[in-house]
Amino acid sequence: MIELDVKKRLGNFSLAANLSDEHFICLTGKNGSGKTTLVNLIGGILIPDDGYVTLNSRKITNLPIEQREVSIVTPDSYLPHLHVDRHLIWGAKNKGLNVECDYIEEIKTGLGINFDGKVGKLSLGMRERVSLATSLISKPQLILVDEAFSNIDNHRDFVDTFRNLAAKVKVDVIFTTQYSEDSTQADHHYRLESGKSSRLF
Repeated sequence: MIELDVKKRLGNFSLAANLSDEHFICLTGKNGSGKTTLVNLIGGILIPDDGYVTLNSRKITNLPIEQREVSIVTPDSYLPHLHVDRHLIWGAKNKGLNVECDYIEEIKTGLGINFDGKVGKLSLGMRERVSLATSLISKPQLILVDEAFSNIDNHRDFVDTFRNLAAKVKVDVIFTTQYSEDSTQADHHYRLESGKSSRLF
């Protein structure tokens, strides 16, 4: 369960957002509406000027990134020098987790990772598959997916699979998109307009 009520001013832009939900959450809005700002506030890249962020009843508003149990995945959040299999366990290894080979294979099969090589040499869609799988395997409490589904082939099927895999290990997900129709794959839908949030369902 993610609960937040935050305000943040960046130059001429002001964000005032609130959210209280769990499971698979879609956050829509045009470019410049505040989606990435909100993701960065939840993930700890930014600290709100006012308000709070709570994750599973634990206040994380001012915690450093490494203590939040939150993973952010963007189209650029990959380690280019690592080979695919090493990348997949990178996050879990950093947390000191022992991950069973069967689980890694389940994630690879489910997310269509049937390729190898250095991640930096892969296509954008392949890199995003690897980054999203890496995040799932590290089992945070919340995964923030910032515009990282749209470049994947058959992305609607991929999103459904990712949703099911996240639910299986009880990981909540917030994903951002410019397209309202993507909300049909979510449990809840929030919209940001000019920094203001509204809950649609």
